[in-house]
Amino acid sequence: MVDSEKEQKPESTLGDAQPTAPIAESPDSEVVRRALTRLLRKRVKKFMALAPAVRADAEPRTIHDARVWSRRLQQAVSAFFPKPRSGKVRRLRRTPRRIRRALGEWRNCDVLLEMVAKQQRRTRSEAKRRAWVLVHDYLLQKRSKEVARAEKKLRRLDLGDYTALAQRLLGQPPEETPEVLMARLGDSARRAWNKWQTGLSRAQETRAADDLHGLRIATKDLRYRTELLYDVGERQLKARLQWLADLQEALGVWHDRQVLHEAVADALSQAEILLNELQAARILLAELETDRSRKSEDVEKIFRLAIEHSGESWSVNSPVSLEVKE
Repeated sequence: MVDSEKEQKPESTLGDAQPTAPIAESPDSEVVRRALTRLLRKRVKKFMALAPAVRADAEPRTIHDARVWSRRLQQAVSAFFPKPRSGKVRRLRRTPRRIRRALGEWRNCDVLLEMVAKQQRRTRSEAKRRAWVLVHDYLLQKRSKEVARAEKKLRRLDLGDYTALAQRLLGQPPEETPEVLMARLGDSARRAWNKWQTGLSRAQETRAADDLHGLRIATKDLRYRTELLYDVGERQLKARLQWLADLQEALGVWHDRQVLHEAVADALSQAEILLNELQAARILLAELETDRSRKSEDVEKIFRLAIEHSGESWSVNSPVSLEVKE
């Protein structure tokens, strides 16, 4: 969703360079600079408050929030520290991404377990409830493996000086004016908007799962870049942010249903279930067929929401007197 980590290290980088004389700034520029710096510090603080809470016994909401704030932090770092980035800045950006990816399947299992629990609560058929127990048990086993795998990956990450590193980098004398920084934020959002438009056209043309997934990723990218602009003062983007949140939710419902179908198929692919639980297997296949018939409804809702603002142009106000939303 963001640019590749494979970036050439410059001879003189932000993290390793000797301090230079600060660029002269107007009073308005100083307001902008302070606001943007405050925003990044706020995101570092929020992310670092969540990271230690990621444990095997953590609530699903904690895992979800850690992933969301890792994305917000990564976007902010990418925006505030342009290429070419120093090794220290790349670490600041890379760490939240690695944590988010480590938690991906863990989060999927939590979501699917809740979906299966709803299926069990909905039915009055004892046979159907027993059939969904098979999927529930399969997901519990998978979650246990994913939690162990994630914890192993997280142990390799040293978060001990992450906040201190962020503070040091933010304390460096600015190498560009706030006006240049805000222009780059706007360009980044415009690029995300153009990429989203391309993804929408592709998904409408093919309606393939891979292309819908690509639209889902492009929507997240656009939403968080737009959110970044809103947080530093572009208040006219509020309506667009709400639309993107609604669209992301619709895409999430479609995605979760797809992943649930895959989990049911995986559970039924086990020989012991097919041999010993034939009735449950037949019930689950029938449930799967019924649920898959709703796919077209999910997709149509996605496209209805998507086209609401798809014809709009992208505009950003002049970057003066901005304040961070607390």
